[in-house]
Order: sequence, then structure tokens, then C-alpha cells
Amino acid sequence: MSNLVKCPKCGFTFNISYGRVFACGSCPSRSLGDCGFCKCPECGYEFPVNR
Repeated sequence: MSNLVKCPKCGFTFNISYGRVFACGSCPSRSLGDCGFCKCPECGYEFPVNR
């Protein structure tokens, strides 16, 4: 299973773990585990991911 995702807004491809560490740092849901969303570290767009 690949951990790479592509932002539907800007097209930036990144590892989902990288995105969660750098873009989701201030989100309170981060400490609760997998919220079902991912935030692009390049443009800040938040989108659902199916895992």
C-alpha cells in the first residue's frame, strides 16, 4: 500500500505521514489518530482520503 497522495487542488504529491506531521500540527484531531482527511503541506488544502 502506497502512502503517497496527490493534492486535488495543486497537484503536489507527498507522503501522507509527511503531510500530517507538517500541515496538521495545530489540528486537535491529530492526537486522536486517523481523522480521514489529509492537508496538503504545499497549499494547505484539506481533502478526504480513503485508506
